[in-house]
Amino acid sequence: MNIKTIKNTLSVTLLLVCYTTGVGQGAEAVATRTADSIQVDDQLAEINYNQAIDYYSKGHYDSALRALNRTISVKSDFAEAFNNSGTVKYMLQDYLGALVDFNTALILKSSAKTYFGRGLVRMALDSLTEAIADFDQTLVLEPNYAEAYYYRGGANYLLGEYQLAVHDYTRAITLKNDYAIAYNDRGSANLKLKNLENAKSDYYNASLLDPTLYYAFNSLGGVKISLGDAEGAIADLTAAVKINPDYYFAFNNRGKAKFVVEDFKGAIEDFTNALDLNPSYMAALNNRGNAKYKLEDYHGAILDYNEVLKNNPSLGQVYLNRGISKEMIRDEDGACNDWNKAAELGVPTANEYLNNCGDN
Repeated sequence: MNIKTIKNTLSVTLLLVCYTTGVGQGAEAVATRTADSIQVDDQLAEINYNQAIDYYSKGHYDSALRALNRTISVKSDFAEAFNNSGTVKYMLQDYLGALVDFNTALILKSSAKTYFGRGLVRMALDSLTEAIADFDQTLVLEPNYAEAYYYRGGANYLLGEYQLAVHDYTRAITLKNDYAIAYNDRGSANLKLKNLENAKSDYYNASLLDPTLYYAFNSLGGVKISLGDAEGAIADLTAAVKINPDYYFAFNNRGKAKFVVEDFKGAIEDFTNALDLNPSYMAALNNRGNAKYKLEDYHGAILDYNEVLKNNPSLGQVYLNRGISKEMIRDEDGACNDWNKAAELGVPTANEYLNNCGDN
């Protein structure tokens, strides 16, 4: 799932509608001083609010926030200004400040978009149950709010409620049938539920609707590996790395697919590419060790396994595999030590290898 992008995909936007004053249009000739002051304040609010919209549309969030602060200073009951101030603070990752503004906006005026914005802020603050409550309220006020279903699905996914997530993503897709990222994330929820064919279909639809979604191609490839279609997986994972050459997950997954079809040299190249992009990605290093073993480069495999175990000494399977590699270079003592460690860590097959050791 692409939940990691949530903080950067706020769907609440400033109202791109100019604020216009209504005070003083039919003022009596004997208008009081107070009425004149109200008219001036409304005019100042209008000017600053419209400036904020212009700044926001250009991505100048700091300037938009200053203009909104000026708006609020002269018109403190302006719910939309507080709502939009919350939106801007969200974009600036001032989540606590955004929460205060959305709370104030809701005191002044109940609004679906404000509940939605507050829900997103609460997701960013990992207050997932409270976020769901806000999305619920959004949907009470606006039942066809597709994005509210989508983000509620994301909150349910993060809470491990995968079936509820599937339901929410499905509602979002029903309301917005070209919702590519909702297809992608429903695929991730289906994957958690081990509904592989459904996940495959969802990832395919996501990639079809938005051919730039490299992570959808990557996930589609991963599912195809699990379904035994390694060749199809290679094609999808190649698309992923073409779209985003820095996406090391896709290089690692393509390496796994090449390993399945016994293209071990190609697999090593992909695992190495993944490691060049992220040297701390131990899964790729372990996988490269396995591919080197297949090519009978036992010394190279041992070096990769050494590095993996240096970073995580609790991986019993890696001890097992390093022991097998050591056996191949006639390091019987080293092999038996590794198999003993693998057995201690609960790897069942380690005991079979230990039968070949002199002390057993």
